[in-house]
Amino acid sequence: MCGDFRDKLATAVAPTDHRALFYAKGSKRPPYNELSVGETLLKFCGEILPLFPLINPLGKKIKVIKTNFPKLAGLEHKTLTRDEFSASDILRAIEDGTFNLGDYDPNRDDRLRTIFWLPEVLRDPDAIYPNAHKIVAGDEVYVRVYDKMGSTVKLAFAQDIKKHSKLISTVVITSFLSGPATATSYVGGDPIYLRK
Repeated sequence: MCGDFRDKLATAVAPTDHRALFYAKGSKRPPYNELSVGETLLKFCGEILPLFPLINPLGKKIKVIKTNFPKLAGLEHKTLTRDEFSASDILRAIEDGTFNLGDYDPNRDDRLRTIFWLPEVLRDPDAIYPNAHKIVAGDEVYVRVYDKMGSTVKLAFAQDIKKHSKLISTVVITSFLSGPATATSYVGGDPIYLRK
């Protein structure tokens, strides 16, 4: 029934409107990550980081770095700020066994559950847009729509690192699931890339 509603909504949006993709049926979703935080970090470092840099459909190299793992996994401490307990501190706690998941916001677990979807989102996105969000950092937003219940759109925000106007690298800053209406508010203008 949900798929029927999405199909009707997608056809209600003008066929030439690129935002219709946000309401489309989408691709079959990859499996959810059910590993612990420590096991996820081990798999992330052993199986995901070696895949990078990935090449996006426009030929651009995209990197993911280990120190962004806490942000990509949605590890936001309940009481300490990132200045008080940095990404490096979180990684060290995970690696030395002192990490306590109870100290972290439980409402961000979709990031941990979908962290291994990142290579697919970056290598084979449905679209790439300029970032229009005023708070979430990044120059580009990678969009992949999945055929699943709930939040169906996986977004990845990538930041161009430049020195003297020369592109040094492009790094993924954050990634999360969103509903179609919210996802469209994160993107600006026409897509840089739109899957044919």
